[in-house]
Amino acid sequence: MENTTHQKSSIWYILGGILSILVGLYAMNRPGLATLAVTQVVGIIALASGLVLFFAAVFGKARQHRLYDFFSAALRIIVGLLLVSNVLKGVLVLTLVLGSVFVIEGICGLVLGLKLRGKNPAWGWVVLSAVASLVLGVMLIAQFPGSALWAIGMLFGINCLFTGATLIAYGTALPKAQEA
Repeated sequence: MENTTHQKSSIWYILGGILSILVGLYAMNRPGLATLAVTQVVGIIALASGLVLFFAAVFGKARQHRLYDFFSAALRIIVGLLLVSNVLKGVLVLTLVLGSVFVIEGICGLVLGLKLRGKNPAWGWVVLSAVASLVLGVMLIAQFPGSALWAIGMLFGINCLFTGATLIAYGTALPKAQEA
């Protein structure tokens, strides 16, 4: 019975993986369009989560952090409205934020990787990942605003490819797995 369930589930993982790879290839082929779409989706999610948080602040029982909830809701609603109403400026801001996050992540990763040297055999992978993040972040910021035209969509596409490959590998191995 459990093996049959695993086999049925594996089909969904494999189909999801194929779909994710197709979306990733499309996003990498049309990074500008994917960048605009991702920015709009982030704006919609920020707006929706802000509205939910606003209603939770108004109607919720938790009084001790109501002011924080109102502030957070207002911030999310404003950011969501700005991203949805002016997608091109949103793309520019998100690209700068993404570049900054990569630089900070790269610096922190380098520090961690060097601290792990001699203590963990995977320290080199940590350093390699950190250098890749740092280079990508510096590249995004140095090529700004031109990098805004492709960065978010291309990175989304690459992520979809890796996610799709992982889903296919997981789905393929699932019928032979001991646990799901």
